[in-house]
Amino acid sequence: MSVSAYRFHARLPGRIAIPGILLVAACVCIAAIGDLRTGLFDPNAYLPGFAATLVTLPDALLLFWIPFAAAFVVYTIAVVHQVRADATPDRSPLWFILAAAILCRIVLLFSPPTLSDDINRYLWDARMQFHGVNPYVYAPESEDIAHLRDEFHGGINNKDVPTVYPPLMQTAFMVAAYLWYSPTSMKLFFTLCDVGVIVLMILVLGRRNRPPERVLIYAWNPLVLVEISGSGHNDSLPVVLMLAALLAVDGQRSYRAVAWLALSMLAKWFTVMLVPAFYRKFRSLKPFWILPALIFVSYLPYLDAGPSLFGGLLVYGDKWRFNDSIFSILFYLTDSLNVSKIIVATLFAGLVAYCAAWIPDPFRSAFILLGAYLALTPTVQPWYLVWIIPFLCLYPNPAWILLSGLAALSYHVVIGFVLSGTWHEETWVRYVQYVPFYGLLIAQFLRNGSWRNALKPVS
Repeated sequence: MSVSAYRFHARLPGRIAIPGILLVAACVCIAAIGDLRTGLFDPNAYLPGFAATLVTLPDALLLFWIPFAAAFVVYTIAVVHQVRADATPDRSPLWFILAAAILCRIVLLFSPPTLSDDINRYLWDARMQFHGVNPYVYAPESEDIAHLRDEFHGGINNKDVPTVYPPLMQTAFMVAAYLWYSPTSMKLFFTLCDVGVIVLMILVLGRRNRPPERVLIYAWNPLVLVEISGSGHNDSLPVVLMLAALLAVDGQRSYRAVAWLALSMLAKWFTVMLVPAFYRKFRSLKPFWILPALIFVSYLPYLDAGPSLFGGLLVYGDKWRFNDSIFSILFYLTDSLNVSKIIVATLFAGLVAYCAAWIPDPFRSAFILLGAYLALTPTVQPWYLVWIIPFLCLYPNPAWILLSGLAALSYHVVIGFVLSGTWHEETWVRYVQYVPFYGLLIAQFLRNGSWRNALKPVS
């Protein structure tokens, strides 16, 4: 069934209308909070009168969690309704799903990126390049470029580390900042990429004979809304390029698929894991000359960085650790970061080989590998889940949907960081996220009856 079979028509939204309206209202509440970090110092900044005395400083984060939790509840109701209605005439109208999704994004564009300061790094990388400075050479704290510091410099995290972002992402930073040197320009750019993900998922669903209304699972996901339009994270760019690559694979367009995959890798390196799956599909090395060619051409303007070209990325791989699940267990058992990394790298490499050998569908391979990466990696920032959520439109797995809601709890670490400058994770935060998540995955394993069937996503 093609996408053209589903026309925008004027039927009423029906039972999906109330969740859609409530989702928009929750986004309005999140945007109305303003700068949450300012509120951590002074609850009176957004609480009137005596109400401020009822909220201690650490509890101020509840002002984000409450509307986010409300948004996730109504989102879950909408997802359950949509999946159950797939085979019935009671499906929700696509025009309403898209209208609510766009409205939520517009609302959150006007909120400050309060939960993350990554957007300051995006602006800094663009500013350095505008002044002819290689961002792979100089860390933001370098005195050699002190004259470039501006109002956003103070908000950059890890000032002692040069940029980790590949060349295509650097180009995106410059394009967005050239049009308007502001966090809002970055948010707008990556929100447009986010809308591109929605469009491509509609095409994917149509190609796979699934109702395009299932795009609601991605388009209405509160974590996606908060992380992209709210915080301005850049993951929507490599995700939209990854989906373009997978669509090209479906159409047996090998050169186009490899080109899109290379561009996705040059935005963020995550998608390098899909190279073996793409090779399995084409059974030819011919189209893969595009990978080294595009990588070389993209890095050419930055080659004067020499050995520092991948310095920031190596520091990330060596030192970063946050909100991990399986990795934390391995570290507890081995008491060694290096041994734990070797174990997870071996496990992941084995799974990449398994998918390349036994999983013919590249979309399913991508879903399994992204899920495995998130389970095994030492660092699970909440916005990393944006990568796997599009695939839930094809495979609406309850465990991953639940984790996309619980992941916001990891922002609890922001409280101590803002108030005291210490980055300290509470153990209970991981338990609340991962015990229900892995419980649901184990339940699926038991229901399917074998480890091989357990790899099959819920359809």
